[in-house]
Amino acid sequence: MDDESHFTGIPSPTEFTKESTLDSELELRNTFSEILSQHGFADTLVLSRGRADDVFHDRRIEIMEYLQTHEPRSVRALASELSLDKGVVSRDLQKLVALDIVEFHEDGQSKAPRLKHRHVVVEPIY
Repeated sequence: MDDESHFTGIPSPTEFTKESTLDSELELRNTFSEILSQHGFADTLVLSRGRADDVFHDRRIEIMEYLQTHEPRSVRALASELSLDKGVVSRDLQKLVALDIVEFHEDGQSKAPRLKHRHVVVEPIY
């Protein structure tokens, strides 16, 4: 587990627990991503079903939807614009960063949150 995962409690997107399923999990996500790209969904992050709960709840979806159309200048500005507590937003953003969904653009002392991918989907169930 890397240092960032240790602090957020979320495994790194590149970290797998079952070595025997590594190839099949990567192959499934890669194939799914390629199919999506061929059908007009370029720059798509495919999450495992196990990580979906970390992303898809109302407040994090609200943050991601807001970041699709707005570019807040800082975490504090994002929290203010959404009328949410800065600490809560900061923790949510750290989890989204650990999952490779959000990244920070640093401008002086502020860190501006930005979506890292155009689309985020969960791997298919079958």
